[in-house]
Amino acid sequence: MIAKKVNSRLLLIGVLFFLITSFGVNDSPLDELIQNMEAGQLGISTPGHKISKTSNNLYKEGAPVDVGYAMGQKSKTKVTFQSLLEEMVSREFIARLPMPSYKNLQASSYDRRTVSRNEGWYANGDRSYFVNVEEKEDGRHEHVMMDVEGPGAIVRFWSVTSNIDLLGGTLRFYIDDDSSPVFSGTLENLVGGDFFASVPLSMALARESVKVKRGRNLYLPIPFSESIKITYERPDGKKLIEGEPAWPNDAVFYNINYRLYDRSVQVESLSPKSLTSAKKLIELTQEKLISATVPKSVRSKVKSLKGKILPEKSKVLELKASSNKGGAIDQISLKIEAENLPQALRSTVLEISFDGERTVWAPVGDFFGTGYQIRPSKHWYGAVDKNGVMLSQWIMPFAETSTIKLHNLGTQEVNVDLGEVSVVNWEWDVRSMHFGSAWHQYTNINSKPNRDLNYVTLQGEGVYVGDVLTLFDISPKWWGEGDEKIFVDDDAFPSHFGTGSEDYYGYAWCLGASFSTPFVIQPDGSGNESVGFTINGRYRILDGIPFCKKLRFDMELMHWEKSRLNYAPTVYWYARPGVKSNIEPAPEAAKYPVALTPGDVK
Repeated sequence: MIAKKVNSRLLLIGVLFFLITSFGVNDSPLDELIQNMEAGQLGISTPGHKISKTSNNLYKEGAPVDVGYAMGQKSKTKVTFQSLLEEMVSREFIARLPMPSYKNLQASSYDRRTVSRNEGWYANGDRSYFVNVEEKEDGRHEHVMMDVEGPGAIVRFWSVTSNIDLLGGTLRFYIDDDSSPVFSGTLENLVGGDFFASVPLSMALARESVKVKRGRNLYLPIPFSESIKITYERPDGKKLIEGEPAWPNDAVFYNINYRLYDRSVQVESLSPKSLTSAKKLIELTQEKLISATVPKSVRSKVKSLKGKILPEKSKVLELKASSNKGGAIDQISLKIEAENLPQALRSTVLEISFDGERTVWAPVGDFFGTGYQIRPSKHWYGAVDKNGVMLSQWIMPFAETSTIKLHNLGTQEVNVDLGEVSVVNWEWDVRSMHFGSAWHQYTNINSKPNRDLNYVTLQGEGVYVGDVLTLFDISPKWWGEGDEKIFVDDDAFPSHFGTGSEDYYGYAWCLGASFSTPFVIQPDGSGNESVGFTINGRYRILDGIPFCKKLRFDMELMHWEKSRLNYAPTVYWYARPGVKSNIEPAPEAAKYPVALTPGDVK
């Protein structure tokens, strides 16, 4: 995808939902947002970040970023730090099969007692497990988090420790078999600190919590040509105790997502020199991630879904590509009104078909990442404001036609106060993918015994790009001890095995504070270690997971005590036409009364 040149005014106009903390009412909610941007009435929910005045011409027109080899084709184009940053701020890129293709894998501190479904499948000592431990001549111990051959790139690094002293331990990045680390520093500075970048590429969630309880996140890509080894050394150089006995003095948790490209792909390794020379590009990337919305003034065509929907009725919008090359939905803006708004957010369902194939079916609240309560949030693919305006910015390509339906499955009238769909041109080709989303709820389930809950199983070819979890727990204890287990293609063992639900969603230690970032959100965490409602979301950019044949995503349900809860995942993917999801439309579940009090979970 060719990175488009934008002028500085467009960057300012582009600063939409991410930088707005409150909105008034004007001729239209979207017009008000744009006016707030142009007037400079901006803010961000993650403290400590200031927008710098870097020039936009760092992203110049030129050779496409997404050239290489498509699922097996040879590549003559080099993957660089700059190309990865350009890919990161292109929503169009992820809507096509990746070029060059790659596998997304994960290294983590998951409990190594987990061997198979029959041996240690729910072992939960997910701390201080490493590939190996290297004892140096001076007696120091470097614990190897990952050691892989390339070419590839680190695309996400999450970590937390059990005590503040361990944050001062040394992290080392050995790149391309260099015997000396290319990058080294404290864990606190390198992951979630300002060594590589600042918010949102490097951040600790959330600032309201004490330092040691913040989930530390690094999304700045670190490409490597031949190999990479990452090690951790505790401050006193001693060997860490692994597993459950590591608590509370030796516990280091980590998840590292990384790409591996075909060996024919040229990858330029990141170096201190290239990192320094890319300072302005990093700053611009951070600004683009925060100022995430394409303004109304540059849209192509806007269609309306506004109006009343009676019970058991639907509104339908038919779209056709404006050219013989194809089209794409690039924004959906929605605000609904009803006497019982929480129930309407669940019982009003968005259904979208592309080229005659239904790929989206989800309650509107869950689809837009707010569950069945309006909770403001801002991320790379959308936002929700305090007035109930919900925005989707997923690019949704189609070759010829698309049909959007809003179903009112409830018993009350629903008014679509704002319903706008923006359509742009798209050149449909052999790499173009349809967007998909599915929702289902595990209703009134017991928290015991420990078990795997399936988010989705997909058959076909595509890229998994994110999920939102909406739940209501009647227990004041922690619900999210379970790990993600993601099987890709022919995996006999999950290629992604995590260390906890909150770790997957970027935070740590059952944190209940709300936060919004381009990559992960928690609009409401009041049900964390408390009776109530929780929304967690993860939106994948560089850490999307390609699959050639199939993908299965399971999350362990592992609660601290016996409880009951409603547990509703919504998933997002892109796929070539014909992909099959095991999650079918669930109208009865969408009609089911939402839980607002513990007594609502039977």
